[in-house]
Parts: sequence; C-alpha cells; structure tokens
Amino acid sequence: MSLEFDNIFEAVVEEGSEASDLQTRSDLMIAVRDIITAKKWSQAEAAEHMGLTQPRVSDLVNGRIEKFSIDKLINCLYRIGFRFKPTYSNGQLSMDVQTVEAA
Repeated sequence: MSLEFDNIFEAVVEEGSEASDLQTRSDLMIAVRDIITAKKWSQAEAAEHMGLTQPRVSDLVNGRIEKFSIDKLINCLYRIGFRFKPTYSNGQLSMDVQTVEAA
C-alpha cells in the first residue's frame, strides 16, 4: 500500500489547513532565498533590506520554517520590492505579484 500526498506536509500533520500553512511558508521562504541569491546579497545585506538581523536571515535561508509566519515572510518580500494582490472573479481566485518601490 502506498500513500500519496498533494502536499508533503500532509504526511507530517493531521490538519489540511496546517499542511497548507507549512507549504505556503516553505514556498515563500524559497522565493526569498532565491531573491537573495539572485541579488548576490550577503546575509548582512539581506538583513538590512528586510529589516531583520543576520541570524534571522540565516534561519530563513536555511529553511527553519518554524521561525517564520506567513505574515513575516510577506513583509520581508514587500521590503525587498514585491507585493501580493489577490483577486476573485467568476469563481476563481488568482494572485498577482506586483513590483513595488522597496522600503
């Protein structure tokens, strides 16, 4: 018997909403890490841009998911120039990412 999951976190938590939260945090952390890498920022530079300490950036880039909320990650992304804009129309929810003037 094999088990299949749409979300890897479904294998480690009982609630679907908790698995979704973990997956969203993971996805956001990967995006932030990829931006830091693309911009060739040191952890200290990334910390300055995101309003974090360097140890917090280390936690982020090393995937310490338990240390970050979705809110905190979205705030980090905003501070480095990205904003999420959800829209609902005709029974469909979509999410656009807008470039904003970094704080």
